[in-house]
Amino acid sequence: MARVRVAVFVTLLMMVGLMSAVPTALAEGDDSISWGVEYEWLNLNDDINALTGLPYDDIITDIEDSAAYAGFNLTILNVYSGITSFYVEQWDDSTEQQVTDNSGTSHTVTTRMTEITLRHGMLYDAGILMDWEDNSIMGAPSLETVLSADYETIAVMDLLYTEYVTSDMMLVGADLDASGNWGVGAGMGLFVDVSGNGDSFDMDLDLSLEMGWDASSITSEWRLEHPSNILNMMNNGNDFEWECDETQCGKVTGSYSTVQSYDVSFTGLPMDEFGFEADALDLQISDSIPDSGTFDSDDDDWMMEDGLEFENDFSFGDQQTITIDDGGTTTTATEVTSDPYPPGMSIMLGYSFANAIMGSGDQTTAAEAMAEALESWSEDAGETVEFGTFVCDNGEEIPADYVNDGEDDCSDGSDEGVDEVGSELENRAMNIGEAFVESDFLKNMETFGERLGSEMEKYQDLEIELAYVGGDYNALWSNEHSRYVGMQLIGETEAGNEYSILGPETDAYNNNPPTQTHLVYLVGEAADVAEDNAELAVTIEDLAPVAQHDVSAVIEALGIHAPEEMVSDNSQSDGENSDSSFSSLATMVAVGLGVLLVLIVLGAVVMLVVGRNRGGSGDVDWNAPADPQSFSSEQQHSYQEQTMQPAAAMAPTTTMPSTLPTPQNPPANIQGTMQQDHEVLEWPAGSGSWWFRDQNTGQWAAWQ
Repeated sequence: MARVRVAVFVTLLMMVGLMSAVPTALAEGDDSISWGVEYEWLNLNDDINALTGLPYDDIITDIEDSAAYAGFNLTILNVYSGITSFYVEQWDDSTEQQVTDNSGTSHTVTTRMTEITLRHGMLYDAGILMDWEDNSIMGAPSLETVLSADYETIAVMDLLYTEYVTSDMMLVGADLDASGNWGVGAGMGLFVDVSGNGDSFDMDLDLSLEMGWDASSITSEWRLEHPSNILNMMNNGNDFEWECDETQCGKVTGSYSTVQSYDVSFTGLPMDEFGFEADALDLQISDSIPDSGTFDSDDDDWMMEDGLEFENDFSFGDQQTITIDDGGTTTTATEVTSDPYPPGMSIMLGYSFANAIMGSGDQTTAAEAMAEALESWSEDAGETVEFGTFVCDNGEEIPADYVNDGEDDCSDGSDEGVDEVGSELENRAMNIGEAFVESDFLKNMETFGERLGSEMEKYQDLEIELAYVGGDYNALWSNEHSRYVGMQLIGETEAGNEYSILGPETDAYNNNPPTQTHLVYLVGEAADVAEDNAELAVTIEDLAPVAQHDVSAVIEALGIHAPEEMVSDNSQSDGENSDSSFSSLATMVAVGLGVLLVLIVLGAVVMLVVGRNRGGSGDVDWNAPADPQSFSSEQQHSYQEQTMQPAAAMAPTTTMPSTLPTPQNPPANIQGTMQQDHEVLEWPAGSGSWWFRDQNTGQWAAWQ
């Protein structure tokens, strides 16, 4: 049996899933062979846990618990729903007709039809909330961060592939009729509110992106130079390579009509805090770009420089008896390493869609149009957001932000050493930053990192107990029908036992795998009915109904920061058939990005602003103890309490006196430990006498 990775076929399905839909105008034959695969995404977490044994629920819980241990609240929620389905129906039409091959020879042929219907729709919503405050100090700093995210994808594809064959099963050519669309939409909201010492600063950002591609019609015609014996070679069951060059393959011609679209918006930057209009940098760009064209493989200098040619390898394995309908009909099928479509269909499908996606070249692509729109917005923003000017002593004018930048921008050098009065925003930010410096915020963040690292250590040696240690994929070819009649995924356990995880009933493998997934395989009438229903589902509302997408828990957690669209959709939800699990890879990625974004924003505010406050130029001597005389009496008391904390933390059994004795100074070459931004040392060890390093002299000084 040919061995291949299961992921090969799954990836193929997902790639095909980016395309979309065409209704069938012909009546199916009574002897049609139908099969299909369905998957509901609300079962994803259960299947991941079943197949891998990874404790995602425990990991998310440990992240939240580590935050609580460090002194702040962290909540992670997500909901997703939707379905992916894929159906194949095949039948013959014995009506004879004349078809001319690429050499000009006419042949009497009948038709073999393959109809493929693919539907994919998914909705995903998430919320990550973090809040922290320290009311133990006078400045009472606090931070609230709310990250909301929503994501949706849709792919709709219908194909009708018609093969023309002679009475002795020689392939003369094929036609393809297709239409479809795919789309992706993503949105993110970020609310940050930071306060301290009676001042506050907040921003509420909102970003959304929608992109789509719609092919209302893709039609193509393939005529071989001369009839091919490919179907009979498949029936022989021997490994072979189908080499088809321009002398045999003939050519593919076709046409298409498509529309590309995009919609991007960005709002919420608090430009009014900098003296501009509040919406000075808001972004809103969108466009819809139609295109149409034709293609001919003989005139193609992009994909087919030497005309239509390809090589396909076919490897045949064991035979098995499979059930191909719900009435119990069986056929003998041979395992083949191939996609489960008629030979040559993938080449024709890929070439036709590639031309439609690349376009005629006569129209601007969506990517080009979006780049031009962003460049125009950037230029407009540059003209709108202009900071003030500085007048040099000699009358020259330079941008105000060049002042005191360390370079002589005025020819007389009068732009350096200027006494500047901070703006209201800068003063407010420095005031907030001071409150954070006086607090235990950085210590809390460090504690969170240490605790989380400790919690994650227990997973380092975790042996993932995979339900299946090996896997195979088979396309199933029937000589009786001269076509593929299904596909199959095989799982192999550590004990070496093989099971049919997905596929028709078979006599070659155990049909009852020890670990079940929610992938559903259909045959016969069940597949026909499911396909008929799927053909009617062409919108995201059909494929992932908001009525079954319960985001009430996320909305409740987000509160007033819940996106309007999320709230609107939830009003239509009945609260069923959605998963509000805490454990998904998407959530873990979102957690990492959310926390990183929060730390970047806060770090920029605290480090930059406080750096300017302490050193003027931003060069901060973090080892110098703060001057208690610069504080109010209440702040001095708070400062004294905090500066005593490092010693208490280092020697919990020792009570530090308010006035320390002054024994012989420790040698300058002895290294202490960093506590509260000071290098401190207990000397002699265990004596209760504490010292800090004087940055001016480099010597140890008694901590008085």
